[in-house]
Amino acid sequence: MRRTWWLLVLSALAWAQNPEAILEAVTKNLSTPWQAEVQGQIQGPSGEETLRARVYAVPQEGVYRIEFLKPGSLEGNFTVVTEKEVWNYLYLTNQLIIAPKEKAQVQNLGFSPQAFGDLKALSEKVAFTLEGEEALPEGVAWRLRGRAKERLGFKEVVLYVLKSDPRPLRFLFRDEGGKTLADLRVVNFKKTPLRAQDLKRYPKDAQVVRR
Repeated sequence: MRRTWWLLVLSALAWAQNPEAILEAVTKNLSTPWQAEVQGQIQGPSGEETLRARVYAVPQEGVYRIEFLKPGSLEGNFTVVTEKEVWNYLYLTNQLIIAPKEKAQVQNLGFSPQAFGDLKALSEKVAFTLEGEEALPEGVAWRLRGRAKERLGFKEVVLYVLKSDPRPLRFLFRDEGGKTLADLRVVNFKKTPLRAQDLKRYPKDAQVVRR
């Protein structure tokens, strides 16, 4: 009995020290449609700005939508991430710019917002290590530090994952010099019925540009 108990303890410790297992737990927990808000500070063209965005996800079909509310330079814009493409809608020009994931850039944003919803895809491009645990207002969270393996608009990301309900709580993006590009929190999270076609909607009169 004592041996079995120790094996369970050792197994739990090994699991807790494995970033891949933590991210897999997040993927499983967020396997059904959900929505949330992302709020915080980013470095914009004119300095630090407040970012606020709504995120919608249909993970089974690999579709994510980010609607920007702030700052003013992004207000009215939205980004749709599919399995192969990124659609960036620019409100001021009424253009929908469609590009392959590897070429996609979001205007006035120094990093790809798809990280908010698709951590599995992010983990393929970022090498994560587990630094420990930290108490946040939502509860105890794992703190993971990741180094980008390729050019992603950032060099390092610190990710906080809620232990009791595995999901992202906070993202810290930094450049090569250690300067913070964005400090963002995920709030108002909830599971909700969504369809992929709803996330892909855009104005009928928008000019579609492929790159």
